[in-house]
Amino acid sequence: MQLEAAPPQNHVRLMNASLALGIAILGAKWAAYIVTGSVVIFSDALESVVHVLAVALAWYALRVSFRPPDREHPFGHFKAMYFSAGVEGGLIVIAAAAIAMTAVEKLFTGVVLQHIGEGIAFTLLAAVANLVLGILLVREGKRSRSPLLIADGKHVLADVWTSAGAVLGLLLINATEWWIMDPLLGCLVGIHLAKEGVQLVRGAIYGLMDQTNPELEQRARRALEDFCAEHGLRYHRFRLREVGPQVYIDFHLQFADGTPIEQAHKLATEAEERVAEAVATRADIMTHLEGEEHAPTHDDFRRPRCQDLAPL
Repeated sequence: MQLEAAPPQNHVRLMNASLALGIAILGAKWAAYIVTGSVVIFSDALESVVHVLAVALAWYALRVSFRPPDREHPFGHFKAMYFSAGVEGGLIVIAAAAIAMTAVEKLFTGVVLQHIGEGIAFTLLAAVANLVLGILLVREGKRSRSPLLIADGKHVLADVWTSAGAVLGLLLINATEWWIMDPLLGCLVGIHLAKEGVQLVRGAIYGLMDQTNPELEQRARRALEDFCAEHGLRYHRFRLREVGPQVYIDFHLQFADGTPIEQAHKLATEAEERVAEAVATRADIMTHLEGEEHAPTHDDFRRPRCQDLAPL
């Protein structure tokens, strides 16, 4: 199967927009922190530093992931998306820890806030821009099943929450003059970011470990069972793994003893096409043809390899 050597143009445009907007928003948030001295705005600005670094990595990973298979990577490069998502999640957790430590320090040393109105304006503008971009990234990521776009979109939306918390905190502080609320809100922002980061890391690990997709597997099995019922066949040892927008499927198809190989191959090809149509995504499907009988250990996934067997 020939894969694209370059990522889809809409993915490239979204990542370019995410990187450019991230840099602009980073400048706005640091300006807000400088004029206000707020811990909760500092937490928002620090998260944006992490975001820009993560987007730069994702921008590169997007281009790597769509390279076609080669001699050293016969299954392609799609797992680069999971590495990028995992690193992004790890960076978010590090930022969350830094935010929490700064907030705890300010609980004891105190904080002096000023120019709160300007800080709110800068932060609110950044939040609106991130909200639009985050929704677009997550929507396209789910449509194309791209863990990279989903991770970046969730990171952008997490940034919206930190900005919203910062704006709400500054409004409350301005109304109540209860200054201790600023570092307390910084702690809450850190906890929220840590949760988002851990979720991204967990999702990346699942992808790197070739976790199946239950929904796609159910659709593929249903299509294969219907095909087998139509042609009097049986199947077993069905496996499906998902790697970004690509799925790999293999199964064993059993035919009546004496079935001509040409006929069996033709039916197997039709079965693969039926399964591919059911999953409705880029699929690499491999079928192993068998007769009615096979060895008792045939389906043992832990059976020894040829080189592990004792010599005759």
